[in-house]
Amino acid sequence: MRALFLSLAVLLSLPMLAVEVEIDGINYELITKTKEATVIKKSSGEYSGDIIIPETVEYNDIIYNVICVERMGGWYNEYNYGLTSVTIPNSVTSIGSVAFMNCRSLKSVTIGNGVKSIGTEAFHYSDRLTAVYISDIEAWCNIKFEGGAGNPLSSAHHLYLNGEEVKDLIIPDGLESINDYIFYGCSGLTSVTIPNSVTNLGRSAFSGCSGLTSVTIPNSVTSIGDGAFCLLVFRSPKQPKLFRNNQI
Repeated sequence: MRALFLSLAVLLSLPMLAVEVEIDGINYELITKTKEATVIKKSSGEYSGDIIIPETVEYNDIIYNVICVERMGGWYNEYNYGLTSVTIPNSVTSIGSVAFMNCRSLKSVTIGNGVKSIGTEAFHYSDRLTAVYISDIEAWCNIKFEGGAGNPLSSAHHLYLNGEEVKDLIIPDGLESINDYIFYGCSGLTSVTIPNSVTNLGRSAFSGCSGLTSVTIPNSVTSIGDGAFCLLVFRSPKQPKLFRNNQI
C-alpha cells in the first residue's frame, strides 16, 4: 500500500504531459491535463499569408482551448517575410515576449478581447504594420504591456475599433488606471478624454501620440507615470496644469 501511495505521489509530481502538433498549418503545444493549446514556432519553414488562429483545436478526439501565442515570427537574428496578417481569437489571454518579432511583412493584427498580457518585444521590428483591429476598447485598456515594443501600435500607429479608426478617444468610465504603454505610438489619436474614475496614468501610456491636439485630464488623476505624454507637440492654447509635473 505504501508503495502505491509513493507511486501516485511521483506521478502527481511529474510535469503536465505536452505534445507538439501541426493542425491546419499552425503549430501548437498541447497540454493534455488542462486541455490548453499554445501557438508555437513552426518546426520547419515559416508562417505565411493571412493567419486566423482558432479558439479551439481538436486532436485525438480532444478539444483544446487556444490560450497563448508564444511565437510565430523570427528572433533577434531570424526573420519572417511571409506572415501578412494575423487574427488572435478571444480565447487567447497572453502573447509571448517575442511572438511577432521581426515579422517584416506583417501589415495588420486583430487582437481578441481575451488578451490580458503582451510581452516585452512581441512586435519589435515588425515595422510594416499599419493597423491594429479591436472590438472592445475597454478590453484593450485592460491589457498589460511589458514594454513599448510589445504594443503593435508602436509600429502600426493606427487603432481601429469595429472597423473605424479611433481618433477622438474616450476612455471608458469605471477604469481606475490607464496601463503602461497602452496607446504607445498611436499617432492616429487626435484627442483623449479621461473619465473621473481614473486616478493613475501609466508610464509612457500616450508616448509617441504625436497627433494629439487635446487631452482632458480630470482632477481625480493624482499620479502620472514617466513619459506618459512624451514626444507630443500640443497646438491647443490651454494645456492641463498636470503636464508641468510630468516633464514633457
